[in-house]
Amino acid sequence: MDLSPDSKPVPESELATGTGGRAPMPEDPWKNRAQSMRCMTCMFFVFKRPVEIGGMLANGFLGRCRRHAPTMSGYPAVFETDWCGDHKLDENKI
Repeated sequence: MDLSPDSKPVPESELATGTGGRAPMPEDPWKNRAQSMRCMTCMFFVFKRPVEIGGMLANGFLGRCRRHAPTMSGYPAVFETDWCGDHKLDENKI
């Protein structure tokens, strides 16, 4: 907040919009970026089978993440709509 004697008061119309005399914030460039960074587009995702719940197919497919070496229980089971920080885009799955 500028308290110098040369500062001009902010008009009521700008206070109501919440901009406080500043230009509006630009569109967030990261807004929907995670949509394309799901397991289904990752090179480490291996499709396993469709998920069946109560005799009906669910919306997602089950797979395995092979990003890291398997543990005693195998590779982690993930859905194609999951995501993580180790995603690496597979150009063949786009």
